[in-house]
Amino acid sequence: MHYDKHRRTFDCEPTLTDSQVLQFCREGHLTFPGVVPDEINQRACDWLDGKIPADPSHIPQGMTMADLERIRATHEPSTIFLEGWFIEHVLLNPQLAGAMRSLLGPDIGLPILASHHRVECPEEPQGWHQDADHIFGPDLRFLEVFYFPQDTPVEMGPTELVSGSHIQPTARDNAEGGVFCEGPAGTIGIHHQSILHRRGASTATGIRRMLKYNYWRTAPPARDWIIEEDFDFQTAYYGGHATARYYAHMFYWLCGKGNEYRISGGQSWPWRSANQIGPSYGYAATEGYLPNWRKDNRDGYAH
Repeated sequence: MHYDKHRRTFDCEPTLTDSQVLQFCREGHLTFPGVVPDEINQRACDWLDGKIPADPSHIPQGMTMADLERIRATHEPSTIFLEGWFIEHVLLNPQLAGAMRSLLGPDIGLPILASHHRVECPEEPQGWHQDADHIFGPDLRFLEVFYFPQDTPVEMGPTELVSGSHIQPTARDNAEGGVFCEGPAGTIGIHHQSILHRRGASTATGIRRMLKYNYWRTAPPARDWIIEEDFDFQTAYYGGHATARYYAHMFYWLCGKGNEYRISGGQSWPWRSANQIGPSYGYAATEGYLPNWRKDNRDGYAH
């Protein structure tokens, strides 16, 4: 792990494989249950509740200690990012860092703004939504993280996601469920910022805290995660009708091959069926279409 405290970036070895990166492109989320030590989780809860004094590693230029205390008391307590224990055990958590390195490349920019979602349970669920300023496209220039410093089983209303919904506007009735990102204290999740999500319904009593923040790409994309020798771009599973074209485009962009991506439509690659008797036509096409991320063509393709 290399942490540059002046530039607020880090680098480390990637931990995801080709198949796992493609899985993220299809599903839009990863969860690491209980990866932060209990002592750090308790310290985070106490810090957020104002029970322990702040001990920033430094005071950013142009700010004062009074500024840091004011920020700490808001719903955006970003000064927690200045605490040495939080940097070491949460921001640079090894399992999180390795996945981030796989998806965002080297020299990843650390978060600068936190959102604290604090709820007194029990509580009704939020409505399904895609966050403000979401972007639909193959580019993956930042990723959103959530950190639960206390036990957050389903009864405490963890974040609930709709897998694969990060590629287009998605409506969902509140009565319909999703995938719960539940876990013990110290659970960290990664999700594409455009994914459909909500705070789940809670039936237990107590305080449910969640910190949410973004990590940032600073380098061009390249296929520099763990390469699988038997990974085949032509036969890999990219998804079903009307979705495979988007997930494949994102995967190609992450490989640094976004400019080479073209599709022919219909039954062509990257879509495939288990019942076909040969590989899909259209793989490695140099002419054709791109998926229409803006959704302004009825057939779903862009030239």
